[in-house]
Amino acid sequence: MESISKDAITDLTIIPDIDQNQVKVTAVTTSETLTASVYDHTNRLAEVTQENVDGKVELTIPLSDYELWSPENPKLYTLKLRANNDFVTSYFGMRKFEVGRDQKGIRRLMLNNKPYFHTGVLDQGYWSDGKLTPPSDQAMIDDITMLKDMGFNMIRKHIKIAPLRWYYHCDRLGMLVWQDMVNGGEEYNPLVTMVLPFLGLNLKDNFYKIFGRQNIEGRKEYILEAEKTVNLLKNSVSLAMWVPFNEGWGQFDSNEITNMIRHLDPTRTIDSTSGWHDQKSGDFVSKHIYFTPIYVPRDDRCYLLSEFGGFSKPSLGHMYSPTKMFGYRVYTTKRKLQKALTKLYTKSITKNIPKGLSAAVYTQLSDVEEEINGLITYDRKQIKVDPQLMRQLNSNVKNVLNK
Repeated sequence: MESISKDAITDLTIIPDIDQNQVKVTAVTTSETLTASVYDHTNRLAEVTQENVDGKVELTIPLSDYELWSPENPKLYTLKLRANNDFVTSYFGMRKFEVGRDQKGIRRLMLNNKPYFHTGVLDQGYWSDGKLTPPSDQAMIDDITMLKDMGFNMIRKHIKIAPLRWYYHCDRLGMLVWQDMVNGGEEYNPLVTMVLPFLGLNLKDNFYKIFGRQNIEGRKEYILEAEKTVNLLKNSVSLAMWVPFNEGWGQFDSNEITNMIRHLDPTRTIDSTSGWHDQKSGDFVSKHIYFTPIYVPRDDRCYLLSEFGGFSKPSLGHMYSPTKMFGYRVYTTKRKLQKALTKLYTKSITKNIPKGLSAAVYTQLSDVEEEINGLITYDRKQIKVDPQLMRQLNSNVKNVLNK
């Protein structure tokens, strides 16, 4: 617990603006004035003082000769705030996320005004020795650094919120984050979440009954928790995308939900309905493809392959269950698994990028209990594929946009 003054800073929003070479800071406080200082290590780059207006202070801090943040250069700057006797220290990175057109007119994910391919993994955030809680700070670091060593530049945090330390490590190590919203709802109808999508049928998500969303209090709770999630993670440097709904789970009124999130945070992209039941809102066409050929559909929106792969290999002595095992395709040896991954990335990912594919999310980081389709085992003691192979495959993928 911390003792604070009555005019303490109770909320803080940091918005980098690389187009105007400035960072905008909004602090909620009753203090008459607020002073904000930006540091690069011990070197003070700028300092601004502003008076309070109606319970909050808005400052614009001009910057020059700064470095852009990216996974390749995760440069962070220190922000120090002073409101009378209250002091707050935070940090930020100068970066910009959006969807724009490349030189050929194809819509792409953009980082700092340039096309940038997101190659990442799905991460459900389960641990054999902590369930939903990482066993240590180092364990989170190890996952992120392993993925960077494999050449990935993005993690899709799947249907959970990680400890804030995890986002900090993504910020400082350089790993983009796609953040799923946590979804509730009643029991999901397999026709909605599995059968009809594989037949290519999209349902309107205002039919609450078939989506398990008849309970009005449950819908209100989702909206409240979505707002809290945005406010909790709004200053994360690495967080590039919000994902409100996944595969129809608890999905409802996604057009309205997307607009709500856009109003709360216009600085990030939104994958409105990841997988299926596309309502034509959000920034993307977002597909989960495991069994059918991967291709880029005709649509003017940016195209994401937001889940694919899911290749499995049993690892005796490192599995949650030796009898119950799930995977989309099963390979018995490391050599066969790596051969399949090489073919998948070469023929399905790399070749589709010139046609408009702008991101690819491999399923998944680690085995999760009965799911054995991770790049590493559930206990994190065995890496199933050679990191140098994945690094080469990811390098090939990234180089397509750089040519």
